[in-house]
Formats: sequence, C-alpha cells, structure tokens
Amino acid sequence: MFTIHRALPVIIVCLAASLNVFAQRQTQNPLWDRSTALQTVDKTQVMVSLKPMYEMARSGNEAGLLSVLSELKSDPGLSDPARDYVVYKFTLGLGDMETDAVSQAVIGWLSSYQPATLVAHEDHPRHAVPLFNVRAAAQGVGNGWERQKAAVEAERILEEAPGQFISAYLDASPSGQRGFLDALETISTEQSAELGRLALEHLAISPGLTLVAARASIKSGEMELLRRSVALGEGPGLARALKEAAAGLSAEETAVLLNYVMELESDSKAALAIAQLVPGNLDNPAVRDLMFKTLTNQTLGASAAMVLGSSTDPEIQSRLSEIAGGEEGLEKQRAQLATRFKSVGRVD
Repeated sequence: MFTIHRALPVIIVCLAASLNVFAQRQTQNPLWDRSTALQTVDKTQVMVSLKPMYEMARSGNEAGLLSVLSELKSDPGLSDPARDYVVYKFTLGLGDMETDAVSQAVIGWLSSYQPATLVAHEDHPRHAVPLFNVRAAAQGVGNGWERQKAAVEAERILEEAPGQFISAYLDASPSGQRGFLDALETISTEQSAELGRLALEHLAISPGLTLVAARASIKSGEMELLRRSVALGEGPGLARALKEAAAGLSAEETAVLLNYVMELESDSKAALAIAQLVPGNLDNPAVRDLMFKTLTNQTLGASAAMVLGSSTDPEIQSRLSEIAGGEEGLEKQRAQLATRFKSVGRVD
C-alpha cells in the first residue's frame, strides 16, 4: 500500500500530461487529405514566387529575403499547402547553391518553420506528419553544406599536412566526416596507401576510423591493408566498408576477403561479410560452395540459408530443394529455411 501511495502522485502527473497532449492534438490544424492538398498548389505560381527569393539569396539580401518569408506566412492569397510548398521548394533549392548561400538567420527561420499542412502518415494513419517537411529540408541543406566545406578542408589537409587527417576526421561531425571521406576520391594510389596505414595504426583505439582505413585500402588496391582493416574494424563503419568492398573489388578478391573474414574468430563479422559480400557473388563457384558448406554451421548457417534462398539462380534453388528433401539434420533444416525465404525476397 505504501508503494501505491508513493506512486499515485506520479500516475496523476503522467495522466495530466497525457490529457494535455491529447488536448493539444485536438486543437492542432485538422488533417488534410493528401491528394486534395496537392491539388490546391499552383506550381506555376509557385515558380513565379520563388524567382525573386532565389535572386535575393544569390545577392545576399538577407533582410529582403526574411521579409518575403515572413509575408508568406500571412498571405491571404495562398492556401496552407501552397504556402508550405513555396517555403519547402525554396529550401530544397538552396541545396543546389554554393555553401552558405544564405545566412544562419535564414536557415534558422526555415529550421523553425511550422508547416500548416498536416496529413496522415502513410504507414501509421493515426499519426500526423507535415506534407512538406521544411524543417527536415533545412537540416538536409545545412548538412550538405557542412559536408562540402569539410571535403574542401580535407583536400587541403591531404595536400599540406596529411598527418593531421586522422585527428581532423575524428573531430568532425557526421556530415563533416562524410565530406572527409569524399575527399579520398581525389588522392593518388600512393596517398591512399599511406592514409590507410596511418588509419590502421589508430584503428584499435579509434574504431570510428574503420571506413577510412577500408576505403583508403580499396582505393590503393592493397588487399592486406583491407584485410587488417576488417579484422580490427568495429561499429557501423564495418558494414559500410564491406559493402564498398563488394562494389569495388573483383570477384576473385571478394572471394578471398570472404574466406578471410569467415576464418576470423568473430561470428558477427562473418555474418556481416555473408550479408554484404555474398549476394552479388553467388555466380562464383567458390563463394557458392562456401555458402552451402556453411549451412551446417551452428551459428552462421541461418545467414547462409537466407542469402542462398534469396538467389534466383535455378542451380542454387535446385540444390537447396534436394538438400531440403534429404536426410534429417541441421543442413536439411537450413535448406528448408532457405526455400521458404525465397518467396519473401530475392537478391539477384
């Protein structure tokens, strides 16, 4: 009873908060039908409205641009969907302009814009979402500009002081790190190899360098660097590294890397390698045979079954069916799993 009495005030507060949220939802703008909202937007008139706004942005007329944006919010000649659409299209258009084409005051205005046109979420109809998500568009523009600026800075570092690349990359934001990775496309094979070795030296204590080490290794063509990068790498960068390896390596190199990862004492890395390296390389007999052999593996058999089952290759499907109809055992169970999976999704 004592516990209930102590919890009662918390329950009351939570209930009051829930009722308050419900009341706020009830007073929000009513939901629009998506198609009806789109029909109210005159795209020709939108383009007329956007032209002077872009001219102000290019000329640096911040005061004029902010004034126009503010006037849009109270323009009686615009429906809510049309108003939101103008602001949304303007925001998207900024992404095609030079970095920092408008001031932070303008970006701040766009980032705080409250869309008036709400529609039901397509997958969760009870939830309201903006038809034109201006805030998300503004964030995307800001992230894109940050990425571009970081790429320019990374190119300068690689040219003038390559030893500083690692620390600068680790200090950068996620958008900035993407810019640093973009800069790797501009360097030579020799520079890539040197950067890959440098990243590898720090990889054990900075797993965030996994993708840097792997991408530099792939570009340099040094497979030993790539194998060591995968062996030491961790985190989200490892999945991306293996995906890029699958796209950038030859079929033979991919098979060699797959075998190497499968022999590491890491089931999680092996499963990740199967998911990233195998689907596009099942036409390689060595890869295909390795996956069938892996069906009997207690830990990795399900991963092998899923990738085999998703294939459209008649030979693979015939072989799976034969195993599925054979003697009882783990291999049969995995083959049956694969044949069931093929009706859910396929990977060519």
